[in-house]
Amino acid sequence: MTKTFAGKIGKALSVLVASALLLVSALMLSACSGRYPEISMRISFNGEEYTLNYILYRNYYQQTVDHYMELIDMDYFDGTVISDYQSDRMVAGGYRYEGENTDELIALDYEAATKDADGNVTLENITVWKDKDRTQPTNRLHGETSSNGFSIEDGSGLTNQVGALGAYTYVSSSMQATQRMHYKYSSSDNYGDSEYHKNSFTGLFYLYTSSNNASAGDYCVFGILADEDSETAFNDLLEAISTYTEDNDLDSFAETQEDIVIEDEFIDGGSYNVDFEVPVSAIVIEEVWVTKY
Repeated sequence: MTKTFAGKIGKALSVLVASALLLVSALMLSACSGRYPEISMRISFNGEEYTLNYILYRNYYQQTVDHYMELIDMDYFDGTVISDYQSDRMVAGGYRYEGENTDELIALDYEAATKDADGNVTLENITVWKDKDRTQPTNRLHGETSSNGFSIEDGSGLTNQVGALGAYTYVSSSMQATQRMHYKYSSSDNYGDSEYHKNSFTGLFYLYTSSNNASAGDYCVFGILADEDSETAFNDLLEAISTYTEDNDLDSFAETQEDIVIEDEFIDGGSYNVDFEVPVSAIVIEEVWVTKY
């Protein structure tokens, strides 16, 4: 009888332990997939540093947030630079400089960072495939954009505002792609297929610099500045850029570099050309890190 009682106690304890482990796992999963993750970005320009804290809206743009957070955890963006200083945004996430030499942009190897030696995609968050059966995953991100038909049901999605963080791609509908892509819908477990340019996001992102709160359109705004200190830091950065331009009697803070080649296996010919407005003085993304998952 003692053995039977002991056996029952043992089984009960086993059940309790198993239940506790399941609860802990569930809590950890929940903690790792919060609705509003947070990141910090440390930027340097002309001898000064600026720290920007961002709130990311995973509850609106889960695929986009998960993709960029995975790259952040890989330290992918550390040491990269603003490579294209446009009239309303500055684009980063694709280039760096070699040491102190700021004369030539060096492209990041996104393919090497997201694939193994055999060419297999190593990203955990897959949203785009080459084939309908989803046996050939890609390292591209499906655009959660209004031009893709994506919208927030109550209309409360993010729009461009000063300091906004958005996903970026140079691929356009006018470029000849090698194939259509198969993707996962953001809001359901359904799948579809569409043109490549709608599924062409990689690691590029932009920081919005205009005071015009415009719709993102072909891009996905997935983060905003988290606090007043960050808003102040961002405006201080913009003011420093303006002051640098004036102090050096420059007509513009950026110089046009034409026909920069961007390699892309899904574009006919394997690459395409774009023009960049390259800053005359380096703006460096020194470090990006997750502060809240």
